[in-house]
This record gives sequence, C-alpha cells and structure tokens, in this order.
Amino acid sequence: MKINNLLGGYENSKLLNFSELIENDILPYAYEDLQKIYAKGPLKASYYVDGRLCQLYSENESHVGVIAATRLGKTTSYIIPTVLSFAKQKTKRSMIIADAKGELYRQTAKTLADEGYKVKLLNFRDCMHSEFWNILTPIFRDYQEANSIIEQVEFVNINGVEYASFQGKFYKDKQELDRILEIVKTIAIDSVENEIDTLANMLITTEKTSDPYWEDSARDLFKAFLWAMLEDSVDPTCDNPITEDTFSFSTILTIMASFNDDSSLYYNDNGYFSRRNHDSKAYMLAKNNIIENAAQTRKCVVSSFNSKMSVFRESAVRYITSCNSFDIKELSEGPTAIFINFRDEVKIHYQIISLFIQNAYKFLIKTANENDGRLEVPFYFILDEFGNFPKLLDFDVTISACAGRNIFFIIVLQSYAQLTNVYGEETAEIIKDNLNVHVFFGSNNPQTLRQFSEECGKISRFSPLSALNGNSAEIENFVIEEVPLVPQSRLSHFEPGECIVTEANCPYVLFSRLERYFTCPELKDLPTAKEADYSAPISPFDNKYVYKVKEKASKHTFDW
Repeated sequence: MKINNLLGGYENSKLLNFSELIENDILPYAYEDLQKIYAKGPLKASYYVDGRLCQLYSENESHVGVIAATRLGKTTSYIIPTVLSFAKQKTKRSMIIADAKGELYRQTAKTLADEGYKVKLLNFRDCMHSEFWNILTPIFRDYQEANSIIEQVEFVNINGVEYASFQGKFYKDKQELDRILEIVKTIAIDSVENEIDTLANMLITTEKTSDPYWEDSARDLFKAFLWAMLEDSVDPTCDNPITEDTFSFSTILTIMASFNDDSSLYYNDNGYFSRRNHDSKAYMLAKNNIIENAAQTRKCVVSSFNSKMSVFRESAVRYITSCNSFDIKELSEGPTAIFINFRDEVKIHYQIISLFIQNAYKFLIKTANENDGRLEVPFYFILDEFGNFPKLLDFDVTISACAGRNIFFIIVLQSYAQLTNVYGEETAEIIKDNLNVHVFFGSNNPQTLRQFSEECGKISRFSPLSALNGNSAEIENFVIEEVPLVPQSRLSHFEPGECIVTEANCPYVLFSRLERYFTCPELKDLPTAKEADYSAPISPFDNKYVYKVKEKASKHTFDW
C-alpha cells in the first residue's frame, strides 16, 4: 500500500510558522501603512520582514483569550502593540483598558490622543490625577425624570378647543390624561427599580449559598438606602434633601455613620427609615431587615452590609465615585480610550473596576440595541489580570450577546484554572468557548498546558515501529498513531516573543511571533504620558458633593 494513501481521514491539523505566512499567501500589513487600512480583527502576529515591522490580524473582530504566566511578556508583546495598532488604524475602535501598573497609559495614551482619541484616566492609584465616576447618577436622573412626567404635558388650542398634548397624543378629558400619566410614571419607576435591583445584585452577591439570609438582607438594606435618598430628593417637606451632587455611595456611608443602636428609634416617627410612609419602598425594604428585627439580628445584618460597603471606604474609591467628571454616554461619542489604573495587590480595586466594566457594557448593549442591534464601530474591553476580577454578573450570557453587537473582550489569564475558580467549571467553559482567538505565551498550570495542547488538535503519523516493516515506499504492516500537533512540552519552552495562536474556523494553528514593543524602533520611541500630568475639570473635595447630616436629624438616628 502506498504511504500517501494511508493517512486520509485521520487527524491532520496544520501548524504554520509565522515565517511561512507570505509564501502561503497570508499577507500581513506593514505597521507604517496601518493608517491607510481597515483591519478586521485583533492582533495575531507582529514581526519583521525585510526590515519592516509587519502585523497580522484575525479574520474577524473576536473575543480574545491571552494565556500567560507572570513575567512572560504579555503586556510588552501583546497588549501594548494591540492598543497602538488599534490607534493607528482607520477603524478607530474605542477601548476600556485595565492598567494595573500604569505602563499601558504611559506608553500609549499620547499616541491615542494624537490619533484623535478622547483619552480618560480612572486612577485608583492617585485620585488627585483622575476622572470621577458616580455609578448612582443615572438612577437619580431617571427617578427625577419619572417624577416630572407631568412637565412633558403641553396645552394647545385647536379650533378654539383646548387640548393637553402628551407624547404625541391629544387629550380633552383630564381624567383620561391623569390615568395615562400615572401609567407612564409607574412604568418609569419600575425601570428605576430594575436599575436598583441590577446594581444591588452586582454589588452584593450571595456567596454563602448555604446561609444566604445575611447577604440577602444586606442587599435589601442597600436598596432601602437608595430608595430613601431618592424619596428625600423629591419630598418638599424634607429639610435636608438629597441632590444629584450628593446622591452617592459617600452619602450612604455618611448617613450610616450617624446611626446609633437605640432600638426605640426604629419605632418612633424620627428614625431614618421608620419616619417614612409605611407604603414607601424604603420603609418596606428596611422593615424586615432592621426596623422590626431584634437588636442582635440588626447588628448582624448591618455588619454584613458594612462588609459589602467596605470597598467604598477606601479613600481613592470613595472620592472617585462621589461625583462625575465624565458621563458613561461618552463611550458612544467618537473614538474613546479609558484607562483604569489600579493597584493589583488591592482586592477592593478589582471590585469597583468590575462595577465600572459591567455598567459600561450594559450601556453599550443598550446603545447597540437602539442602533439596529449593533455598534457602528467595534468596542474592545482589554482586561489584564482578568483572573483576579470578581465574578461579573451573567458574564457567560453577556460575552455571547456582545459579539453580535460589535462589543469584544480581550481577557488576560495566567491559566484556565483562574477562570474556573471564579466562575465554576460549567460557566468557565462557556466563556472559553466564546473566545474565538487564543494567544498562548505559556503557563505554569499543567491542566492549562494539557487543555491548550488539545485545542491545537492532532496530527496522524506512522508509528516509528512501522519503519521496521517493508521499505520506504511500501509498508506491509504499519501502525498509524495520533499525536498532539503542539505537545505540552513545547508549550513550556518559548523564547521571548514566541507564542501559539489558535482561531476558530482558521485552517491552521499559528506558531507566531509578537515582537516586544521596546525592541521595535517603530514603537519604543513613541511619545509617553505621565499620570501626574493628568487632571479632571472638577474636584471631589468641593462642598457641594458633601452631604452633612443635620444635628436635629442625628439625634434621632443610630450609629453602628
């Protein structure tokens, strides 16, 4: 039997070396020409051909998983070159970039600005040089809009008859108009309630499923605070009303600090929650958790609540989330790059960044839905140290939904085990399945090495034992065996800049090269930025953002 006829129908994955791309008619772009092109996807290779830096991109915009153990060069070889290539191209993708060490901002922000990007910095390392973002502001604005529905009514005179005009319809009957206004207001308030519930679920997760009462109660208490503050913003009898400037987590902490554990205050008319109408949302939420609970139970509920709120007690987080120097809506207004500079050794920074990311992609999904289901220009979340982020709410569903809306994630992991640890095995697999491009620099985790080797596929070959039978052209007795295209041992021995790239529906596995930016004359001498030179147009220390509990009110409240 002829050798060439033996391997048909067997596993036969193809490994293509980056040096073989051109001879296989796979043509990369010269970096110096990027400003002339619309590349379709994320970076797969960056290497020199005849003295010119050339780059290859995936066939389509895609979610990307970058797997790299610490100090294997994923920042210098992949993330910085990716940001710079996105900046140079005509497509001008917007980005949110998690930047644990500040290196990404320093090396790319100036180039992004020069290329027409609006560059923002959320700096949890130094809040004095940072933008400010209050996640609660949209809730406040939507609630005010719901309570001012009547202001949309206009009166018009048609042929001598006066009509009320509301949302494109005319009403002569006042009772009918009042009924419609009440329906519209109820729908708007229900929408606010959904926003509050979503935020509460994002912020206060139930981790102890065997005993969820305390965390569930803390979540209800958080919602009670938001509703109480909203009620105080529209109550004309409130002598210390909440404004948009004081509707913040900082205010929640301030009010909480004014409480003291005098149980009688839960029942009299002056308690922060008990003084409200008993059909108010704030009262109803607080009733079962603290108003009517035994003192010891109240203390445990509030202790759980304080634990969940601890992220906002850290000074940088508290100041950055106390006001707004930019609006989340700016994400859809031209090319934007937002850098989130944080301390990767501080766990609470990951928590607040996760809230920002979830808030951002929910807004982008809403924007896409209002634009025929798709953003006009791709938007990328580039998330270094993703394995240390807390669980993003429904991320397995979100990552599936985002791709069709032109929203993509580049997530960086040290190993697949990190993903499993945060999301559980089943959800982690769903997330991995949505990462159409995998860039593997190396891992210290044996299971990750095995899994990635399997993802690369196998090749079929004659067992070495076959050589003992017959001659080189004819083999009478043969053994065909399947072996990994890229063995685990090979995945553990890369030179700097080397990596393996797989892509869904791509006919080959790429043995790639991604030159480290500081070795490339085209990249290393670009202008740099300094965080210390960054400033926002407002100051969180302005008195208008500070809510002061009045002395009279403090006598009737309680401290924990």
